[in-house]
Amino acid sequence: MYGIRTREQLLAAGVAASTIDDRCRRGVYTRVLPRVYCVDRLTTLARCAAVVAWMPTATLSHRTAAWLRQMADEPDVVEATIPRHAHRATPDWLRLYRRDLPPAASDEAWGLPITSRAVTLLDCVAVLPELAAGQLVDKCLGGLVPPEEVLELGRCGAHGSPVLRRQLREAACKAASEPERLFARAMARTRIKLAPNHPVGPYVCDFVHTRSRTIVEIDGREFHSDHDVFRRDRRRQNWLLLHRWLVLRYAAADVFNDMDHCVDEVVAVIRNRRRKS
Repeated sequence: MYGIRTREQLLAAGVAASTIDDRCRRGVYTRVLPRVYCVDRLTTLARCAAVVAWMPTATLSHRTAAWLRQMADEPDVVEATIPRHAHRATPDWLRLYRRDLPPAASDEAWGLPITSRAVTLLDCVAVLPELAAGQLVDKCLGGLVPPEEVLELGRCGAHGSPVLRRQLREAACKAASEPERLFARAMARTRIKLAPNHPVGPYVCDFVHTRSRTIVEIDGREFHSDHDVFRRDRRRQNWLLLHRWLVLRYAAADVFNDMDHCVDEVVAVIRNRRRKS
């Protein structure tokens, strides 16, 4: 598979041991792992297949499984999970995690054993920097990874589930843009829930807090540069104000550069209007 052959397979095919060694010296074969060779072009998929050929009990996991599931970009390092009792020295391009996976935590893709969707997401959250972990959760949750599978994994007490539960609380899967995604996550940390892309009358607003009748809009570059957009937005804002909605507007640049100020102001306004409602 993917140009990977074990020494036993090559010998069984009639290739002499001396020929295998000679072809490795001449660069015809690439020795990928002990007694495992690539007889074709060495790719990331070939490395993955080599790991499984070397350790049949291995399951591709973490960022490698995410890549195979089209959840993430191609990784620089192949990651796999092996049984807790197993011990193997690894080259620089391979990282092994020792733990015992239940049968339900394993799946298959590209003809290779990989972790399930929920386990893959959990593993990535555990090893990625916080910002990258949040981006992956927001991209995959509800689409590539059903939330119920992740919640079930957390209920089973899987390692790292407290981190994943926090990511689920802060998830911003419905954000229309990167500044909206970051703002939604920052607001989730305040425990004030805003409905994203929520209809109000004939309009759909970026964020809505119904009880306090507060709307938050994140304005991108087109708000300032397109005259037709600006005119439509004026009519829209007038309608909302006439129907007793308070509209708070923030430029995307302010969200990126001064998030704390934006969030603190929105929280203060909502709490004040909620007390008066």
